[in-house]
Amino acid sequence: MRILIDDKPVDGLTAKRERSLMLGKVQDSVKGTVLTPAEATETYIRQTRRWFKILGGIAFVLMAAIAIAGISSDPREGAFIAVGALVVGGALLLFMVLLLRHRVRNWNRKIAHRVDGLAPPGTAIRLDASGLSIGVEVFAWPSLAIESVEFTSGSLPSGDTSTNIMLIERLSLTAGPKAIALDRAMMQNGILLVDNCWRRLHAAPD
Repeated sequence: MRILIDDKPVDGLTAKRERSLMLGKVQDSVKGTVLTPAEATETYIRQTRRWFKILGGIAFVLMAAIAIAGISSDPREGAFIAVGALVVGGALLLFMVLLLRHRVRNWNRKIAHRVDGLAPPGTAIRLDASGLSIGVEVFAWPSLAIESVEFTSGSLPSGDTSTNIMLIERLSLTAGPKAIALDRAMMQNGILLVDNCWRRLHAAPD
């Protein structure tokens, strides 16, 4: 099994890396469809903007609270604190806009790879106890093997520290001579399909 983390090949999954995997909800049956590149791009941008709005809202509330507290404690110094909060807020907004543009450019750069090997847009994908269905074809679990898996890494704030996490972006499977690709961002319910497929196949001998 070939393993890539942030587009770089690694020798294997260590126990530490296994523990850092952030997987979707366990489900015995998942249905989805393959998206067009335009649909997947629209979904990605919408979700990214939503997260940025949430983070921006939290930052705004914190800065407003600091400014109000400063004005309440000392009106003269509070004015400087309020101006400082506005400057920091403007810088944060600019940073988030630039970061969003960077993420969209990075997405567009990788879209050709994400599409590679996928079933045609609109193809139904189903995962259940009997196996993995791609359109009208059904592949029993014993016939499937993971050829390669692609992860992205990141971190989540955890108190005074941060927790390293990894997400599964893409699975490349084989069923005899048949090659199958599953990409979390290119399918409806892609996270559940990819993560639950990984759960079923990862424990099987390579």
